[in-house]
Amino acid sequence: MSKNQNGKFGVQLKKVNVNNFSRIVAYIIDWYVATMVSSIPIVIITSIVNHTTVITQELNKLPLVWGVITGILAIIFYLGYYFVLELKVYKGQTFGKRIMKLKVVKDDGNDVDFKSILLREGLGVMIIEGYLANSSSYLRQIIQLFTDVNIMDISVYLFGIISAISILMGIASPSRKMIHDHIAKTHIISTKEEQV
Repeated sequence: MSKNQNGKFGVQLKKVNVNNFSRIVAYIIDWYVATMVSSIPIVIITSIVNHTTVITQELNKLPLVWGVITGILAIIFYLGYYFVLELKVYKGQTFGKRIMKLKVVKDDGNDVDFKSILLREGLGVMIIEGYLANSSSYLRQIIQLFTDVNIMDISVYLFGIISAISILMGIASPSRKMIHDHIAKTHIISTKEEQV
């Protein structure tokens, strides 16, 4: 990689070598896998507490304490998917990114670290964009359990708009950076050259 490609002197406003199709397919794969991983505590706790095999994603179907514990564990499992794979297993890659030959790196070209993944997936995707990850629904449900205010309807519209803006940024900008990339100071690169 040249100095201009790895962003050593800042994020360059040029087109990167990552196409939108690859990024979308990687996202769909990761969304599905991360959702399944985050469902593990929900399935186990719901079946034990409610004595049923009928599984729901609605935390309010559990007693308050169990709903909060289940929601927190689901969020931890969701984030754990990214932390384990991107830090320990594939260095900047999840299953989807690996299949599509993509990698997330910091803007200075270095591998992502705990802080950048937390900012990217926790703050950026889960909280600010809030529509692109199933775990954001668990966070909103936990807040709703404590406040008894229905925030789900308005938050879906608000976070839907923010997510749409982020997606448009990723499609239209030369750097392909979405809101969560700007927050974490990361970007996606292609690993096709590295594997040749």
